[in-house]
Amino acid sequence: MQNRQEALRIFCAAAEEMNFKHTATRLGISPQKVTRAIKELESVLGEQLFHRNTRSVRITDFGLGFLEQAKTAMDQVNRLFQPQGKAAEDLGGVVRLTAPHTYGSEVVMPILAEFARQYPAITIEFHLSNIHSDLVEERIDIGIRIGFLHDQTCIVRQPRTMPFHLVASPTLLDRLPPPEQVDQLAHLPIVALVNRKTGRYWPWEFSQKRYLYPKSAAFVTDTPDIERKAVLAGLGFGQLAGYLVEKHLAAGELVAVLPGDAPPPWPVNLYHTHQHACPARVRVVFDYLFNQLSQG
Repeated sequence: MQNRQEALRIFCAAAEEMNFKHTATRLGISPQKVTRAIKELESVLGEQLFHRNTRSVRITDFGLGFLEQAKTAMDQVNRLFQPQGKAAEDLGGVVRLTAPHTYGSEVVMPILAEFARQYPAITIEFHLSNIHSDLVEERIDIGIRIGFLHDQTCIVRQPRTMPFHLVASPTLLDRLPPPEQVDQLAHLPIVALVNRKTGRYWPWEFSQKRYLYPKSAAFVTDTPDIERKAVLAGLGFGQLAGYLVEKHLAAGELVAVLPGDAPPPWPVNLYHTHQHACPARVRVVFDYLFNQLSQG
């Protein structure tokens, strides 16, 4: 059992590092031990976990699916062997979270409100920021981010993915015919989201890795909620995350444009920095958020 548990720990680290030498350095073991552990797991499972050659390591599709199961199993083992007195003691206290402004306000906050009613001994500190936070430096327990997370120091789980939709209001489409191709958008009014740090518009992504880099816009904002309101008001076409527009699409207040050219969905990341002993209060919040976001 101990050997299998250790092999799972090595596999999870290797899946984050994508480099066996870096994995060995991180865990304080030899690269040969990393290789042996991965080979042992592959032999037991009868499946390849990584594509590897002399220059690169890539996780397989099977490996990706197994990774979620491995993380869950490791979490359960860690919780099982945590002293029960300590677990009960840790269930009270403060848990600090961060999330993007609009997603945090519209999606995460209702979940946290229900959690607070069920667990009154835990105090939630909820910080909203569109800037990626250093959890350790800012003393934050749990982060939530949409997009591709490259922080290899965190324990990351993805409860769901987020689609993006190109949309317009019916009033705008009464005045302007919808585009039939992506490149026609360059000649139509758009609502753009600006990166406050760089001053540049966020690019729009479409299927087959095609991008539109807006050079001008009918309306510009740095806030997704205002972007949505501008599109609802008929000021232009906009590309927005599903959580912002799906209820408006269902109500007929917005219309999907070029749905066949929609980009691949982005991951919703739930992450924390507690590599080994995660406090019980943090684990309770983390698991609750994961379960609720998975249903969204």
